[in-house]
Amino acid sequence: MHLRLATLDDAPWINERYASVHFQPSDLSRDLMVVAEVDGIPAGFGRLVPAGEHACELGGMLVFEEFRGRGIARAIIDELLRHTDGRTVYCIPFSELEPIYAGAGFERITPNEELPAYIHKKLDWCAREIDRAVILMVLR
Repeated sequence: MHLRLATLDDAPWINERYASVHFQPSDLSRDLMVVAEVDGIPAGFGRLVPAGEHACELGGMLVFEEFRGRGIARAIIDELLRHTDGRTVYCIPFSELEPIYAGAGFERITPNEELPAYIHKKLDWCAREIDRAVILMVLR
């Protein structure tokens, strides 16, 4: 497996994949994205989105079906965490994925008024648009 940072040229196919699973698109002029490849074939990706001056959201995790169960999600998460620069990292995964994120050091929290505005907006979007249960996690 090879991990690399996404480039602006990757944006169209990344956002096509996101659209196919009803995820919000990425703005690669703002978001930091890591792409995993296996034998030169894209296997998945994830992103860090700025969420204020001292916070970011780790999200948009997508590992393609044929590559699941190989540790690719965890490798992408670990690589993204190398780029957080001391910021608080929030994550809003599907509830069944809690063990993956807990294994990377995230802890489940209850939404509160102290969260960055971006995280509140993302939680609201998830409640309106996603038909699966999501949870809020943080890595401090």
